[in-house]
Amino acid sequence: MNAMQALALFGSLGTPELVLILFIVLLLFGAAKLPQLGGAMGKTIRNFKQEMKDGASGGGQPAAHGPCPKCGAQVTDPDASFCPQCGQKL
Repeated sequence: MNAMQALALFGSLGTPELVLILFIVLLLFGAAKLPQLGGAMGKTIRNFKQEMKDGASGGGQPAAHGPCPKCGAQVTDPDASFCPQCGQKL
Protein backbone atom coordinates (compact mmCIF):
# COMPACT_ATOMS: atom_id res chain seq x y z
CA MET A 1 0.00 0.00 0.00
CA ASN A 2 1.54 3.29 -1.02
CA ALA A 3 1.00 6.67 0.61
CA MET A 4 -1.75 7.73 -1.76
CA GLN A 5 -3.79 4.59 -1.04
CA ALA A 6 -3.31 5.11 2.69
CA LEU A 7 -4.55 8.69 2.43
CA ALA A 8 -7.55 7.57 0.39
CA LEU A 9 -8.63 5.32 3.27
CA PHE A 10 -9.25 8.37 5.44
CA GLY A 11 -11.17 10.33 2.85
CA SER A 12 -10.74 14.07 2.97
CA LEU A 13 -9.78 15.06 6.49
CA GLY A 14 -9.54 18.81 6.56
CA THR A 15 -8.42 21.24 9.21
CA PRO A 16 -11.80 21.43 11.01
CA GLU A 17 -11.95 17.63 11.33
CA LEU A 18 -8.38 17.42 12.64
CA VAL A 19 -9.06 20.17 15.19
CA LEU A 20 -12.17 18.32 16.37
CA ILE A 21 -10.24 15.05 16.71
CA LEU A 22 -7.46 16.83 18.67
CA PHE A 23 -10.07 18.43 20.95
CA ILE A 24 -11.71 15.05 21.65
CA VAL A 25 -8.31 13.46 22.40
CA LEU A 26 -7.52 16.37 24.73
CA LEU A 27 -10.81 15.83 26.57
CA LEU A 28 -10.28 12.09 26.87
CA PHE A 29 -6.68 12.06 28.04
CA GLY A 30 -6.10 15.51 29.50
CA ALA A 31 -3.29 17.93 28.74
CA ALA A 32 -0.85 16.29 31.17
CA LYS A 33 -1.10 12.88 29.47
CA LEU A 34 -0.67 14.07 25.87
CA PRO A 35 3.17 14.18 25.90
CA GLN A 36 3.29 10.67 27.40
CA LEU A 37 0.78 9.44 24.82
CA GLY A 38 2.76 10.99 21.98
CA GLY A 39 6.01 9.52 23.25
CA ALA A 40 4.47 6.07 23.57
CA MET A 41 3.05 6.27 20.06
CA GLY A 42 6.42 7.39 18.70
CA LYS A 43 8.20 4.47 20.39
CA THR A 44 5.60 2.07 19.08
CA ILE A 45 6.01 3.32 15.52
CA ARG A 46 9.83 3.19 15.76
CA ASN A 47 9.72 -0.36 17.15
CA PHE A 48 7.31 -1.43 14.42
CA LYS A 49 9.53 0.01 11.68
CA GLN A 50 12.62 -1.61 13.20
CA GLU A 51 10.90 -5.01 13.40
CA MET A 52 9.72 -4.69 9.82
CA LYS A 53 13.27 -3.87 8.71
CA ASP A 54 14.74 -6.72 10.77
CA GLY A 55 12.14 -9.13 9.45
CA ALA A 56 12.87 -8.18 5.85
CA SER A 57 16.62 -8.61 6.24
CA GLY A 58 16.51 -11.62 8.56
CA GLY A 59 14.99 -14.05 6.08
CA GLY A 60 11.85 -14.48 8.15
CA GLN A 61 13.39 -16.98 10.58
CA PRO A 62 13.56 -15.93 14.24
CA ALA A 63 16.92 -16.44 15.91
CA ALA A 64 17.50 -19.37 18.24
CA HIS A 65 17.89 -18.66 21.95
CA GLY A 66 21.49 -19.94 22.16
CA PRO A 67 22.89 -21.77 25.17
CA CYS A 68 20.87 -22.25 28.35
CA PRO A 69 22.16 -19.98 31.14
CA LYS A 70 21.88 -22.81 33.70
CA CYS A 71 23.14 -25.98 32.00
CA GLY A 72 24.73 -24.64 28.79
CA ALA A 73 22.65 -26.83 26.47
CA GLN A 74 22.04 -25.34 23.03
CA VAL A 75 18.38 -24.30 22.60
CA THR A 76 17.57 -24.44 18.88
CA ASP A 77 13.81 -23.83 19.02
CA PRO A 78 13.25 -20.04 18.65
CA ASP A 79 9.80 -20.33 20.27
CA ALA A 80 11.03 -22.27 23.32
CA SER A 81 10.31 -20.73 26.72
CA PHE A 82 12.18 -23.36 28.72
CA CYS A 83 15.40 -25.32 28.25
CA PRO A 84 14.59 -28.81 26.91
CA GLN A 85 17.36 -30.37 29.02
CA CYS A 86 17.07 -28.81 32.49
CA GLY A 87 13.74 -26.90 32.33
CA GLN A 88 15.27 -23.48 33.14
CA LYS A 89 13.08 -20.57 32.00
CA LEU A 90 14.76 -18.75 29.10
